[in-house]
Amino acid sequence: MLAAVLAAGLLLVAACSDDSDTSPAPGSASTPAGRDLPADAVAIMDSEPYLAAQWPYLVIDPESGEVVYTNLADQLMLLASQTKHFVVGSVYNDLGADTMLTTPVYATAAPSGGTLDGDLVLVASGDLALGGRNAADGEFDFATEGIDHVYADALPGAVLAPGDPLAGLDDIAAQVADSGVSHIDGDVLIDPRLWETYSTVEGLVPPIFVNDNLVDLQVTPGEPGQPATIEMLPVNSFFTIDSQVITGAADSDADLQVEADEADPRIIHVTGSAPAGTTSLTIYRVPDASSWARALFIDALQRAGITVTSTAEANDETSLPAEGSYEDDLKVASLESAPLGEAGAMILATSYNTGANSFLCQLAVEAGTDQCSEGLPAVRTLAAEAGISSSDLVLVDGQGGDPASATPEAVIKWFEWVNTQPWASTFWAGQPVLGERGSLSGVGVDSLAKGKVVAKTGTSADVEPDTGRLIISMQGLSGYLDTGDGKQFLFVVGVSGAVFPDLPRGVFQVGDDVGMVAAAFQQALAT
Repeated sequence: MLAAVLAAGLLLVAACSDDSDTSPAPGSASTPAGRDLPADAVAIMDSEPYLAAQWPYLVIDPESGEVVYTNLADQLMLLASQTKHFVVGSVYNDLGADTMLTTPVYATAAPSGGTLDGDLVLVASGDLALGGRNAADGEFDFATEGIDHVYADALPGAVLAPGDPLAGLDDIAAQVADSGVSHIDGDVLIDPRLWETYSTVEGLVPPIFVNDNLVDLQVTPGEPGQPATIEMLPVNSFFTIDSQVITGAADSDADLQVEADEADPRIIHVTGSAPAGTTSLTIYRVPDASSWARALFIDALQRAGITVTSTAEANDETSLPAEGSYEDDLKVASLESAPLGEAGAMILATSYNTGANSFLCQLAVEAGTDQCSEGLPAVRTLAAEAGISSSDLVLVDGQGGDPASATPEAVIKWFEWVNTQPWASTFWAGQPVLGERGSLSGVGVDSLAKGKVVAKTGTSADVEPDTGRLIISMQGLSGYLDTGDGKQFLFVVGVSGAVFPDLPRGVFQVGDDVGMVAAAFQQALAT
């Protein structure tokens, strides 16, 4: 639902109403501010796309409690992906930012003479990378020279994720071979029972991930009007590609459609056009993550010299051992994840929705349930500990789906509480940085504020069906402004009710504009 459009052009900064002492208590975000907005910020707010828009914002000095700039700070605004502040922080607090997840592999019978006359079972742990993204080095890397592939079907300019997505499966397969297994007469299975697959607006969130459960489709153009070629990554025996992509003009936009064959979902049809002169990336989101992981695991076992006799195509969960019945002496391999702090940094920097939802699932498991939505009480409990009223925070999932909301005051309270926690440095180190990192890497690259605005982005938008116009329900940004000499101001800024001619150009412009409002705040406070 579109946000209501209220009075246009009202850019009001509240001032103290009398001469009495109104100095706020430390940490307060409710006292009116007396400073004028920076001219550069006003110029953006007064520009044509925002004439019918609202701008909630709040900037405070956490040391003195001074409210520097404020507007609508005590009213709910949509959070969108700023919700990830709360979810990621809750995982760091409840599970530990240094915690690593272990994915074990068990045999269901003792191998004899190299032959496993039973099944080999990989038990999913919710590890988001499963050895990919350079996890063996304790990292959780993401694309920095373009948009990470997790958004390749939504935004142009996406590139492949760093690292070998099959590295973890190859590691596990080598361990299985080293255990003496050379032939598997039973089946190879994935045990996904850690949590029930979570269905979200972004898609499905299972506890097993290989290459983010995406098939990367790298399109290489030919001459204009000629067929393009497609490389499927990672290379696998599970899917086949039917390409009907034509090369377009060099100045055209990529227009790629991907869908599974109705009769045989293991055939992926790719149609449309790709511009000449440059590769284009799109993705297919795998609906059956367990069967996908199983097929890739079998490929890895075969690369390790292990024969697998099973000809089944799908993961047979009915053949899994009873939960909790795995025997330690039959564990033949295991893989440790990168620390959760590394995964959380990728979630914050790139605004990885599926990752944030998986973190909510981890909170649910920690609470003793396999229902991911049951992770929400843990987030609310921690928010209450931070002093946030339940009426000031609305949560619906891990990623920030509408109508997730909070007041700017509540977000600032969260930041103040985070700064008292032992994991605060990990929380802040994972955030986007203006002109340098993550979803802010392309914003303000020539600004004097580059590198000095550390903040999470959030976007809630709809496309008007008949015109294709982009309607911004909220474009938000929240974090801190580094003004030098160790001084940091906490801030929230957002805009709602802006209208742009199309997507994706509107998404990029509104993101730039909100980022530059924050940059104007930073520059004004640094002088």
